[in-house]
Amino acid sequence: MTLTSLSLPVADASVPAVTATLHTPSRRRGPAVILAPGAGGSLEGEGLRALAEVLVSLGLPVVRTNLPHHEGSRRAAPKAQRSVQPFRQIVAAAQGATGFKGPWILGGKSYGGRVASMAVADGLPAAGLLFYGYPLHPPGKPEQLRVEHWPHVGVPCLFLQGRRDTFAESELLRASVRKLPRRSTVHFVEGADHSLRVTGKASPTGTPSSEAATVTGLAPVIADWVGTLER
Repeated sequence: MTLTSLSLPVADASVPAVTATLHTPSRRRGPAVILAPGAGGSLEGEGLRALAEVLVSLGLPVVRTNLPHHEGSRRAAPKAQRSVQPFRQIVAAAQGATGFKGPWILGGKSYGGRVASMAVADGLPAAGLLFYGYPLHPPGKPEQLRVEHWPHVGVPCLFLQGRRDTFAESELLRASVRKLPRRSTVHFVEGADHSLRVTGKASPTGTPSSEAATVTGLAPVIADWVGTLER
């Protein structure tokens, strides 16, 4: 695997480009992937890096990218809809910079994954959507579901969710995925929070797990889902 720093241009009033990192596998065996971080994170988040490393180990090129608000002074995240057009530009720039054609797998952590899904619902082609802690609703407000666009998401989806995620009540997520027109895989990690971090107290075995360790342990789940995209 090799790592390459990228600067991806965007037509955004705040920044001319966003920072990104390309992970290139020694041998490509699947579609390219682009991953965006959560609202307050960055492309350097440990869980996002671990997810990229799992995917590249499967032979998938991966671009980890910031969104415009992650750059510079790190302003508060705008409403997700306002990040959709910049995300579309980032995907196009990443495809041009890497030369990897064809529909990509799109997704990311929390806010980043939600923005990706909104872009796909708006017509952006994708091979699939990979969600690392989809923010189904604000904490403590399960009635405010963020699924209005889901009936228009016509690609397979993988949800990697913590059972203790305050942004997504487990049974509510299971019920909500019925709104998605294509097959969806939901994998819950027992004891994990929104970032898939597991404390010793919450762990079924009493053993804590960092974000990176949990995501790395999900490699078989991710590999199985990627395999379904090729059928």
